[in-house]
Amino acid sequence: MNKILALLIFIFACINSYGQKQITIVCFGNSTTAFRKGVNKVYSVRLHEKLDSTGIANRVINSGVGSSHTGSIKDNDFAKVVHAMDRFDTAVLRHHADWVTINFGLNDAYQDEGPGTHGRILLKQYKKNIRYFIKNVRKQGGKVILLTPNPQTSTYEEFRRQQVKKYADALIKIAKCKNTYLIDTWKLFYDWGKDKPGNIDSLFQDKLHPNDAGHELVAQAVFEIIRKAHKY
Repeated sequence: MNKILALLIFIFACINSYGQKQITIVCFGNSTTAFRKGVNKVYSVRLHEKLDSTGIANRVINSGVGSSHTGSIKDNDFAKVVHAMDRFDTAVLRHHADWVTINFGLNDAYQDEGPGTHGRILLKQYKKNIRYFIKNVRKQGGKVILLTPNPQTSTYEEFRRQQVKKYADALIKIAKCKNTYLIDTWKLFYDWGKDKPGNIDSLFQDKLHPNDAGHELVAQAVFEIIRKAHKY
């Protein structure tokens, strides 16, 4: 009897006030996704709170790793971290998520040897990796939200900004081709800053990483997609 009661309690806990099963969301990305010193609430935390506030039972898992690119450490080992391809199974697939946000590109695009050189992960390989993630999340019945890499502040080197933009544009094309949800973070930030002093610079903790205001923009954009899809 106690086992039956425990099971009923568990089932009830997974059902929200609208009679819907709890949804699981994995936020898969690099340092712009990961928990970060100096940022009070990254977008995964804000997303969880927004869904909670509307009565949507949810579990949001932050699978961000600083300095991570989309490949394997065998592809580029400049950063000695567990890169996306090496942790995809354990960080994403094992959760059998309803939704997976994928936010990579800044480290893939980074040119360690300066202007005119290739990024840590070639653009062709970056696109292949992203398509691999989409295919395998969908095999499990999950939905994918692609996030373009965010822009950088006005003090960032222009050649690096242009390099990142190539990867952002490639992601937009993939989203269209694969009929995948997309948040164009590049455009989102610039639309926010077009009528403000300092433009987008006030959305950043440094030259590259969004601060709390930047994370709020991303969280709201992800929330709107999930809310509309679930018709809440």
